[in-house]
Amino acid sequence: MVKKNQPMKGKITMKKYLALIFTFVLILTVFTACKPKLQGGLVISDSKESYAAATNEDGGIKRDAAGNLVVLVTDSKGRNVKDENGELMTNAVAIERPIVLGRRIECPDYAINIPDGWSDSKTASDLIIKKDGSEDQIKIITAGDISLNDAVMGSQELIGNIKQAAANAVEENKKINIGEMEAHYIAAFVPEFQGKAIYQGFIFFKHNSQTYSVSLSSDRNLGESLDEITGILETIEFVL
Repeated sequence: MVKKNQPMKGKITMKKYLALIFTFVLILTVFTACKPKLQGGLVISDSKESYAAATNEDGGIKRDAAGNLVVLVTDSKGRNVKDENGELMTNAVAIERPIVLGRRIECPDYAINIPDGWSDSKTASDLIIKKDGSEDQIKIITAGDISLNDAVMGSQELIGNIKQAAANAVEENKKINIGEMEAHYIAAFVPEFQGKAIYQGFIFFKHNSQTYSVSLSSDRNLGESLDEITGILETIEFVL
């Protein structure tokens, strides 16, 4: 025999359930409304830290004359701190690791916009981008004050190891241009090795006192697309 008041339990439970949902939504709304809004910038992160970065009108980050990141001074609650004149206070912080900001990657001494058809590929200590739908990868490494000749010699040893392991490896070794900069290109392409093609290449160039090493890898011969690669490298915006 079913009791007449039995269906009422379901209705009461549903009311309580809806009340809990409403309370939860209300709490979220209150906390969202109370969250301080950062003025003049946004919070960005590299692979290890977060920064309250000051931004330009176009949304890009600000740097000082030395290439440091301009950060907003905030209190313990993440709110802007102003000086006695009511201006937002800022500090300068050295950029130690690449910062990915949308389609742009800011590095300690240069920045680059990710080209169409390419995407960031887990950039951490070095900038890495990968062509969509392919194995084409570009890694840019700041090699420091090492001489261009020493950098080339080191890559020649690696290419030599590839040639020794694969008799069918095809080597390229020549000077190229990246815009007005002279660079050195060395690579090895193995059409077939254990069932797949392998390509490893390097481009070395110098800007001011810094030597840059660009590592190229793919499952096809990127030497046939060298104009596309150098075109991307020409878009590098050096900070100093």
